[in-house]
Amino acid sequence: MSEFLYGTPQPHRAPIGPLSPPLSRSSTAGQPDAETLRAMGAGERSGEFYQRMGHNNGRAFESLVASLEGTDGAVSFASGMAAMSGVLGTHLSAGDRVLIAEEVYGGTSAFALHDLTRFGVTVDRFSSLDLQTLRSQLERPAKLCVFESPINPTLRVADIGAIVAMAQAAGAMTVFDGTFCPPPIQSVFKLGVDLVVHSASKFFGGHADVLAGVVAGRHELLQPLELWRRRTGALLAPDPAWLCQRSWPTLGLRLQAQQAAALAVARGLGEDVQSGRVTAVMYPGLPDHPDREIIDRQMNGGGCVLAIELPGGLDGVLPVVDRLQVIARAASLGGVESLATVPAYTTHAPLSPEQRQAAGISDGLLRVAIGLEGVDVLLADLRQAIALD
Repeated sequence: MSEFLYGTPQPHRAPIGPLSPPLSRSSTAGQPDAETLRAMGAGERSGEFYQRMGHNNGRAFESLVASLEGTDGAVSFASGMAAMSGVLGTHLSAGDRVLIAEEVYGGTSAFALHDLTRFGVTVDRFSSLDLQTLRSQLERPAKLCVFESPINPTLRVADIGAIVAMAQAAGAMTVFDGTFCPPPIQSVFKLGVDLVVHSASKFFGGHADVLAGVVAGRHELLQPLELWRRRTGALLAPDPAWLCQRSWPTLGLRLQAQQAAALAVARGLGEDVQSGRVTAVMYPGLPDHPDREIIDRQMNGGGCVLAIELPGGLDGVLPVVDRLQVIARAASLGGVESLATVPAYTTHAPLSPEQRQAAGISDGLLRVAIGLEGVDVLLADLRQAIALD
């Protein structure tokens, strides 16, 4: 058993006994003697003790993530935002300064701007697409640098290695949101990232029935994070941890199929740009993507999400959303169902119109997360909704 209170990489072994992993919902566990009770309560020994201190289903899921990412370990949380806020709360103190990319998930921006600032943390912004802005911000000391790529929801791609090199040279730790493209599409630790955060509700859960988050990285950064989780009670419960374990064997197959479908749909819609009913299609797998050179260096494909720019702002995009017949109108991504959402109403609703504009998010942007319904079905649904057919 691991000496750590979270999952670490484990060798793959042929299962003996039940092939489906056991699920234990017990909130507490009896111990054989007083010394074991003391060691468990002090956090000196892992195992079944009290659920807020960790549990076997959570550690098993964390071990899978750590093995996939190639890191020392992983710590799971009750949601992606619990994971991100846990990282920021653990590694920032009053008087520290954090750099948050303008092009980052709206919930992360909202937490930084509305909550971190209340506790004496200075929050400054930079553009992950303009490294000169980061260079300027790093002229003053910063503790953390937080960014993502591909960027939600514009599907632009940041130069991860360049951002990491600049931040670490200035003494800043890098925190990366890897939700959009987990391995094998993108392996960010090879590029030097310190901590990667995933909303495991997306691809790791994969079936729209899980709310979970996870952070992977080095032990010296994860051990204080586990203590934060224990103190705040932000632990991932056994049931969603078990569901993530259930979904794990199909992760690679799902990513492969969804990525291939996303490329085909993006190509099909790209042919319709000349119609005037589609302003642009953004997908990292397209040859004319503005960040093509970076994509070729750091990604293995274009991912499973695309963005469609429609003319007319909200007046142009909302009727399209309402006409969808197959693609669900819903937030999130990474499940077997295709989902369409208007970022101005959902993922980036906490931001002001000015903040969304600064992040390159127009009111006419439609984000589509591709599922497994089939290319022909999805393309036909989008075309009839956009009134291309």
